Amino acid sequence: MSAPADVDLSPYAAFVIAAGAFFGPHAAQYVSAYALVLIGWFCGLMFGLWRRNPEARMPVWAYALFTLTAAIGVTVPAAELLQPYTPLPASALLFPVSAAIPAVPDKWGAIVAWAAQVLKTARGSRP
Repeated sequence: MSAPADVDLSPYAAFVIAAGAFFGPHAAQYVSAYALVLIGWFCGLMFGLWRRNPEARMPVWAYALFTLTAAIGVTVPAAELLQPYTPLPASALLFPVSAAIPAVPDKWGAIVAWAAQVLKTARGSRP
């Protein structure tokens, strides 16, 4: 017997159920979203620290604090901005976006330059 078609089996829905059991139904959607962000940040941080250059200028504790602050502040707006371009809802993008923030150590300058170049090309200006 399979699950009914209207049952949401996403990780976000599982976190909403767990947060609703602990914090009540009114706070469940907020607590579950940021719990998913924190778990994504931690997974991305472990991967990013594994790939990071040991001689990097920023110490590990500062890198972790910086990426945690960025993940908490940027994940939800970035997921909302990416949602129209993907077939996924914004809640499904919370984990991958929050994991990507610390997972690409010392490459954010190159990523921002690439995005600016793509935006210039999309607008029709010369590179």
